[in-house]
Amino acid sequence: MAITHARQGSYRSSHPTEEELPTAVGTAPEFGVAHFDLQDVTSGGICYSTNGGFRRFQSGGDLMNHIWVTNLDAVPKQLPSLRSSKFLQTKLTTLAEDLGVELTGFKQVNGVDKGGMVDVARVLNHTRDLVVAAYPWKAPDREWNKPRLSECIAELLPSVERSVPQIEVALRGAYQSWSSPQMQQKMMYDRGSRMIYFRRNRVQHALDIMRTPLPTSGWYQQPFLDLDNLLDPGQPTLVEVAIEWRHADADTVSLIAFGADAGNTLIRRWVSQIELTWLLKYARITVLSAYAANAAAPLPVQLQLPNIIAGDPIYQLSIPHGLVAEAHWAGLARPIYNRMKRQSEITTTSVWYRAMDRAISFQMALAAKELGGNVSGYGSGGVQVRMENMSVQQLLEVADAVGASHPCLASEVVGRERGDS
Repeated sequence: MAITHARQGSYRSSHPTEEELPTAVGTAPEFGVAHFDLQDVTSGGICYSTNGGFRRFQSGGDLMNHIWVTNLDAVPKQLPSLRSSKFLQTKLTTLAEDLGVELTGFKQVNGVDKGGMVDVARVLNHTRDLVVAAYPWKAPDREWNKPRLSECIAELLPSVERSVPQIEVALRGAYQSWSSPQMQQKMMYDRGSRMIYFRRNRVQHALDIMRTPLPTSGWYQQPFLDLDNLLDPGQPTLVEVAIEWRHADADTVSLIAFGADAGNTLIRRWVSQIELTWLLKYARITVLSAYAANAAAPLPVQLQLPNIIAGDPIYQLSIPHGLVAEAHWAGLARPIYNRMKRQSEITTTSVWYRAMDRAISFQMALAAKELGGNVSGYGSGGVQVRMENMSVQQLLEVADAVGASHPCLASEVVGRERGDS
């Protein structure tokens, strides 16, 4: 994927100065990597930190002082130093694969720590340094105390969006993050198969998502329900629909995964203007009602990616820059917890950004399906697909066809009948 200045967006016109480059800050916690032997916080494992090196621990309670990013799917609140594998938008195992190492790899050569854990910890700490340098920290102890990096970053950004009770039901009905096709056709692979995650460049994907114009003011019930009126990009809309899948085959309908979010099938009747635009290619849609906003505008400058993260196209080649960019847009696209109501509220930003992400990721999934893949999920600028055990050259060709930066091998070969890998 070519990297050009033109694709950076008009709000990125200057390069960072030497003073803007990241430096470690004393109040920022060190990041370490902890790999548990079992998916249980009471089990032991191996951990690594830059200052402490490798050591064996007996349980999660032994891990203190640093922020330990683990391979666990969930960690208890009683152990505030631990973070689950979901702390980044990218799992630790996937990050290790991006680096071409094994997460559990560790050794010493002439007294120097080597191995996959060292490489992953180095990326985590570089990511931390970027976050510290890019955002206005006030109380690091509190602001780092979030289960996800995206929430840490969101805590530091100014709040410019207010809830709109009038469209609360419509927003909740239009929100969908990860898409999970439920009834994909089973496929047989003569040479075995491999689960692969094809992903766009993280920085580029963040820039593309954050270029999406957002509704800015004055929601009202739209009395004119003709599609031309509802699809005017200068006037964002939320539309209540009835869908008939007449223009798509069963496999494509399953791939669209309307309402199938991370394995949970939800009844959805609302769509944003972005989703309505591409759904019309595959379905007959009857409009039941709609809300419209008076105008659309770019994301406010104070919420854009910091210059130190996206100010130079070369940053797209950096994994830490990509992790921060991904966490930044995910933080903007998250539901916001309302302490008064004790529940999460969906914002217009979260709906519009997730809809744009879903539109981009669906095109990747569609391309992967047409190339013979069996798609199990897509979102966040990527698609997870099971494909025949291909050569590296074939995988690179598929990656190019779906618009991915490179393929990530998400698992070992399954059901291999011969010894190639």
